[in-house]
Amino acid sequence: MSFWSRCILFSWIRFHSSSVNPKTKKKYPTLLVRYCQVAGFCFFLLVEYRKFWLPLYGYLLPSIEPIEAIHLHGSCARKVKEFCKHKGGLFVKLGQYASSLQNILPKEYLQELATLQDQAQEYPIQDLLQVLQTELGPFRGLLTDISETPIGCASIAQVHKANLVMSSTKVAIKIQKPNVQEQFADDLRMLQVVLSIYQTLKGGYEPIIWNIFVEFIKEIQQEMDFVKEMTNNRKLARCFQENYHIQVPRIFPRLCSRRVCTMEYIDGMNMDDCISLDKQTRYRIVQTLHEAFARMLFEGRFLHMDPHPGNIILQYPTDSQRFRMVFIDTGKCSSVDPAFIEKFANLILAIVLRDTQRLASLFPDTSYDGGELFASFFLGKKMARTWLNHSELVGRKYSIHDYLHIISSVHPQFVTVMRPFLVIRGISRKLGYPKDATNIYAPFAMQLAWKTWLRRLHQNYLETLNDRLGYETGINYSSDDSSKQVRLSQQMY
Repeated sequence: MSFWSRCILFSWIRFHSSSVNPKTKKKYPTLLVRYCQVAGFCFFLLVEYRKFWLPLYGYLLPSIEPIEAIHLHGSCARKVKEFCKHKGGLFVKLGQYASSLQNILPKEYLQELATLQDQAQEYPIQDLLQVLQTELGPFRGLLTDISETPIGCASIAQVHKANLVMSSTKVAIKIQKPNVQEQFADDLRMLQVVLSIYQTLKGGYEPIIWNIFVEFIKEIQQEMDFVKEMTNNRKLARCFQENYHIQVPRIFPRLCSRRVCTMEYIDGMNMDDCISLDKQTRYRIVQTLHEAFARMLFEGRFLHMDPHPGNIILQYPTDSQRFRMVFIDTGKCSSVDPAFIEKFANLILAIVLRDTQRLASLFPDTSYDGGELFASFFLGKKMARTWLNHSELVGRKYSIHDYLHIISSVHPQFVTVMRPFLVIRGISRKLGYPKDATNIYAPFAMQLAWKTWLRRLHQNYLETLNDRLGYETGINYSSDDSSKQVRLSQQMY
């Protein structure tokens, strides 16, 4: 038996022998075959990229030509896409997740894996109706005219069009596919084993890789709980409750469960179909998209983590008065730490004001490297290097580990926030919008900075007043009891 076969079988026994479910014993040989196929494909990719990671090979061939690298990335990206489509389930979701890592993965992978957004396997309507019956009970008196052909199909669920019996309102029913939770659990174990082997080959434990894997698992768990999606929908709705042009679909709670979610049916244009529109309309769409992200971040502190074109529906795009942008599929959302939002606002202001000193102060550990990296997210690499005026950075290329290290070293939530932002920036570029979007974020950042300054000024005033009253009266007033301090201050003056 070869060395790699022993590694595969040992890791399978190590990670799976302690968690065998009696219900899955019959399909255990199938899982073993699936696991070996995944491990074999990962080993194939390592062999294909041997020039990049094998020291001896790199010594014999000290450099790889750019044309050769582009050809290698394109060839492997196509094979990865076909492998994900063939395996389905979690691997389609993993490919979709990877397609959002712009500025990290080569563009050949981003282009190929982006096509996985609408290439998930469809399940027959009879299987989904059984899930609907199990979750909602007798539903024939509530729903009618359920379409046999799905209007949307993802790796976890399918969306079918229907009507409410009582009001004839058109709704979209999101139904989780049968046995998807068990399949995803098995595939997650496979990924854990593959990452363990990769870490061993790299010669050590890399916390950044495991942090991304843990974040990916959390997102999968959130997406599988449609009750959580209903909660996220309500939070996002509060973010846009005073904005007519940005909305989320209305949810019907009585027709929702952990595996079923019924929402308002939204008919409109997909974001990918906007390329044919005129320049002014496309610019308005992009500006509204960035404004929505800014409102979620600075006002709601709650982000839609999967804003790919399939999750954004446009209604009346050519009419500036009736135009609406609707965000669907709120399964992946994340709350944002207020301390991080304050730091992100300072980053936006530093980029807008071209303040290199403020930018460098935000990244004390990474100096100008981090400043250039984050400025390039908004301005593009050439413009960022121009106004930073740091000649040593000209021609600098960041690897995947450089990006992950710089981003995570500043604040853990930078990885969380920058991923959806890079997706939005990719949409902006596709629609021909200029790269600098900081002017859209600047008013929100300035408003937050102003409120932060006023809050700190108020706290300093209360502390000063507390010290003064305590010195004159000998009583120490708590800074929390602000109303008592205000009344005392009014009596003094």
